[in-house]
Amino acid sequence: MSNSNRDSFIWALVGLSRLYSHRHSVDSKGNMKPRPRVTIVNFVLVLSFSGFAAKAQTPAGTPSPGAVAAKERTLLAAISEAAQWKPLDPRVAKAHQDLADYYSAERRYAEAEKVYQKTLELKEDMLGRANPAIIPAVDDVARVCFAQMKYDQAADLIGRELRIMEREYGDDDPKLAPSLEQVARVLEAASKYPDAEKFLARAIAIREKAFGPESAELTPDLSELARVDVAKHNLPAAEGLYQRVLKMQQKKFSPNSPELLPTLDALAALSMQQNKDAEPLLKQTLSIREGNLGPNHIEVARNLDKLAAIYTGQKRFADAQTVSERALFIWMKELKPGSAELAEKYEKMADLYAALNRPVDAEPLVQQVLTARESDMVASLNTLAAIYVSRQNLTEAEPLYRLSLTILDKKGVLSGKRPPLLSSPDDNLDLLAQTALDYADLLKKMRRKSDANKIEARIRAVTGKSATPKKKVS
Repeated sequence: MSNSNRDSFIWALVGLSRLYSHRHSVDSKGNMKPRPRVTIVNFVLVLSFSGFAAKAQTPAGTPSPGAVAAKERTLLAAISEAAQWKPLDPRVAKAHQDLADYYSAERRYAEAEKVYQKTLELKEDMLGRANPAIIPAVDDVARVCFAQMKYDQAADLIGRELRIMEREYGDDDPKLAPSLEQVARVLEAASKYPDAEKFLARAIAIREKAFGPESAELTPDLSELARVDVAKHNLPAAEGLYQRVLKMQQKKFSPNSPELLPTLDALAALSMQQNKDAEPLLKQTLSIREGNLGPNHIEVARNLDKLAAIYTGQKRFADAQTVSERALFIWMKELKPGSAELAEKYEKMADLYAALNRPVDAEPLVQQVLTARESDMVASLNTLAAIYVSRQNLTEAEPLYRLSLTILDKKGVLSGKRPPLLSSPDDNLDLLAQTALDYADLLKKMRRKSDANKIEARIRAVTGKSATPKKKVS
């Protein structure tokens, strides 16, 4: 992948990261709950995409450490060789550019910054500080500064690009818009929203003059400006911008196009946060997702969950039941049985059945929730017990295993109070058997072989086979 393509990936992700960091969740009453903004998400996203770009440059796979070192030595040798040429020789800048690109692809951003800076200085000497031809070199430095979360420095560098372009093309040429957008996104990452808003507004004005106020060219900047307004908690302004974007998109795309979903989702979230009626928007997004993804897709389930939250908040429990049962059917296929995520879905459904005065339907779901949470607790107890065993602290481990077995064997499968043939999948026999065998192994180490043999015999009777204790934590 070329250096310029990698740049476009990274700058595109800046705006996306702000969207993620300001998403909201929905409580059981349908109210929006803002999640804390996590600035570090920008850094993580940038590094992730930079890694993707680096891999794309080596389709045969990741080079071995020896190959990497050899390549670096070759590039450093090229720098040394370039020392014999005059500084204004283009080969000198090319040698530095190649080494900086290598460091950037390896995500060695601090080293890349130093070499990119040297490359920029060489090109400034060759071409002049105001020559538009140096803009790619300035952008290289800005990109690696952003990757290191040096947002102010990155913004200054892109501002310099902008000033060069203004002198070359004027103040309202469409060629300025990408640089304006880049500055705005860096400022967003630095949480400087009023400054970001100014640059985005200018980019929008330039595009409006060039393409008209209803042009689809405006939609990315308008959406970005809406996200800035959300970050500033100016929700009415954000809603107005998204509505403008939606009108433009509806002229370009069919009513069932998935291209409408990001804008419709944003409008639905804003409606919920402002206690407005989001039901029509959520029904529209549900219809689009069903039409494009099928009725049983996980994105459909998420959409149904949002509708259920609205209905529950409005005490429309019968409507909430209809969409929740359908969503739960999808989640049961998508999520691992016994997982915390599925337990959460069961719990919400059980709460809804309780609100509908249907305890018979709620009870098995609550049992599923309890089983899942018991399994999580047992897993933690067993892990801690295994750590104690690895440290030869057997007396500390023994009561932890006993507590795990007490939690798991409420029906008396292991103790013999219940015949093995009456056991069911709900008894979590695999975890029970493994925990019992680990406990038996511990008892042997404590020279309680008789007790260990009884437990192993009972496990054979319950499961029909002898299991091997799992490997202990070292």
